[in-house]
This record gives sequence, structure tokens and C-alpha cells, in this order.
Amino acid sequence: MIKQAEEKDIPTIEGILLDAVIWMKKNELQNQWNEDSIKWSSLSKEYHINDFYISYLNGVPAACMAITASDQKYWPEIPKGNSLYIHKLTVKREFAGKGISKELIDFVKKLSLKKDIDSLRLDCNFERSKLRKIYENEGFIYSGKKKLENHYDMALYVWHR
Repeated sequence: MIKQAEEKDIPTIEGILLDAVIWMKKNELQNQWNEDSIKWSSLSKEYHINDFYISYLNGVPAACMAITASDQKYWPEIPKGNSLYIHKLTVKREFAGKGISKELIDFVKKLSLKKDIDSLRLDCNFERSKLRKIYENEGFIYSGKKKLENHYDMALYVWHR
């Protein structure tokens, strides 16, 4: 089950994202997220609570993501409403490998069709080849690289219906 987040879900979102930060740090994976950047005080500068969706498995919060109608950081040239953007797609490690990422991506694809939007866009760390493969397996096409101010290279992806 996937549901749109409410104010009361902020600790759940922070917990799911923190799980990913801890795992990436433990596995020495290059990442632009840290403990401070995934707190709501930081997230709320870019997102509204209703941008977030939480996936539940047997009633337990297992994953989250944010969906926005624009992305000025990576896609400033795309007019608002021409695409949906997936951000912060995160699956708690205990639920990894259970198809939740696919379920979330399918949810956004259906949402785009319902809103008559022809494309989805996302970004991820260029160095994260396994993550990039997940998106490519879901039909996302690599469309370029962008360097962040912290010197990370980001891979940009787009999906068209």
C-alpha cells in the first residue's frame, strides 16, 4: 500500500531516509545525503509534506519518495507540469529486494498517466551503478550528467510513456 504523507508521518520519512544514510556510510558509498540533510528542517526547504509518499509492507513503513511537478536544480529548462520528478526514493534495507522500488516507480508512472503527463525524471549519484541499473530496468533512459557543488556527478534519467 502506498499513501500520501501527512504531517504526522515526518518521523517515518526521516527514519526511512536515515536508514539509507547509515547503510551508505557503512558501505562507503558516495552519497550527497547526510544526517542533517534528511531531517525535516532541511527537507522542508525543498518539499511539502504532501510531496512525499510512503510504501507500507504488511502495515510497516518500508519505503518513501517525493514527487514534484518541477525541479529547478537539475531540470530548470523543463516547464512546470510537463514532467513529474521522483526524489528521495528510498527503501529500508530490511525490505530491499522485495520489489518495492518497482512498485513506487509504477505508482508514479500511473500518476503521470492520470495527470496526462508524458514523462518522469530523476537523478542519482553517477557512481551508484546498481541504483542506476534499477532505474534503467524500469525504462528510464540516461540523459546526461550534472556536477553538484560538492563535486558529485549526478546521472540524470528520463522516462517517456
